[in-house]
Amino acid sequence: MTDPSIDHLPFFDTHAHLNLLPEDRPAEEAYRRAVSLGMAGLVNIGTRVASSKESIALAERLPNVWATVGIHPSEAAGVDEEELKSLDFLSRHPRVVGIGETGLDRADIPETPLSVQEAGLRAHVRLAQERDLPLILHCRDAFEPLFAVLDSEKLPERRGVFHCFTGSREEAFGALDRGFYLSFSGIVTFKNAQSLRDLLPHLPTDRILLETDCPYLAPVPYRGKTNEPAFLPETFRVVAQTLAQDPPVLSEKILENSRRFFGIDA
Repeated sequence: MTDPSIDHLPFFDTHAHLNLLPEDRPAEEAYRRAVSLGMAGLVNIGTRVASSKESIALAERLPNVWATVGIHPSEAAGVDEEELKSLDFLSRHPRVVGIGETGLDRADIPETPLSVQEAGLRAHVRLAQERDLPLILHCRDAFEPLFAVLDSEKLPERRGVFHCFTGSREEAFGALDRGFYLSFSGIVTFKNAQSLRDLLPHLPTDRILLETDCPYLAPVPYRGKTNEPAFLPETFRVVAQTLAQDPPVLSEKILENSRRFFGIDA
């Protein structure tokens, strides 16, 4: 840890993929490392039916771990009625606290037509509304069409979160004005992410969440390594410095945001 003032402050990883960690970094070991540093909770995110089941299994055996179920837009071409029935069934599990990862992406997955991605997104929105669970949204270069979908559908009361947010100020407030949260990953620590850091002070702190998106996007000083929840305090450090807020106070605020967003009492 580069800043002793944040050692062992409680944190909540709102978007992780422990099931995707390499074999030399078992999920249980990564979980224990994070808990030893103050992790109070983690939500493991489903990106396919299979990984949604894996997320639930992790939530069943690890304390203070919860799951979401969903099909990532990169997998949208494979979404059919059978897959949607499986998601509907899995979404009823008591450890499931969100629907997704779903969304639209015109940058990383141009081979999947936006119309196909949109059909999958709409199915997730309707499931989230039926289950009264928040949406976990992935958006790359597609805020305008994604906002159009959200504006045309009935949304769950707790709306959702734009995970790993890297958009503009206009896009940030487009999400906030619709009742959504913004989650920040290790990207906020990158040298080339000054525009993201410049945005942070303009955002309401009660709508900010933090995540690792592990095993991806490790923050500085771990950039280039396999990311894991134990690295999230480095993202928090940069956010606290950027906001010029007392770390213990901000830590409790973001922890409160995370629990409120997912409807978690623990």
